[in-house]
Amino acid sequence: MNQLLAELSKSNISNETIEKIMSLGKLVKVKNQTKLVRHHQVCTKIYLVVKGGFVCRYIDEKLEIEKTINFFFPDFHPFMTCIDSFFSGTKTMCEIRCISNAEVIEFNKKDVDELVFNDLQLLRIYHAQVTTALQEINDFEMKIIAYSSERLYHYLMTHHPIVIQQVPAKYIAEFMGISSEWLSKLKHRI
Repeated sequence: MNQLLAELSKSNISNETIEKIMSLGKLVKVKNQTKLVRHHQVCTKIYLVVKGGFVCRYIDEKLEIEKTINFFFPDFHPFMTCIDSFFSGTKTMCEIRCISNAEVIEFNKKDVDELVFNDLQLLRIYHAQVTTALQEINDFEMKIIAYSSERLYHYLMTHHPIVIQQVPAKYIAEFMGISSEWLSKLKHRI
């Protein structure tokens, strides 16, 4: 919340506009293991993580695939949505699952679209946030593809320790494309 307010303030957004943005957001408390977004639904919301953590998982029942593809915390990827649905209006292949009791500020897509359509400065901020999120996702994808499991785990430990400290091993293993048993062996080796 403070991060959003700081970003808006340093961008010379008027107090009136900041108040309007905040009035459109709804504080939602989320219990551990709750699916904030379920796969096969249209995701029309974007969330700002205020407290707790979440994983985004890709799910394909036909191929029997369930794979963690991203993590969200207040200080690590704080804005979350199901990108495959939010921008296209189609049903998502993902779910967003809470991994600890959490709080988010929920914004409706139609409200966000209206705000940025009517305010060039907000459009620039929105564009910058979306660009940053896509760059971070791309960076993660490249590392998943290119790194060995040992190197990927070391990368997470070094650059994103919050993931190792707060995400259950099951989801870290899914993210890395290895079994929980292999992850356990890898932890002991490192």
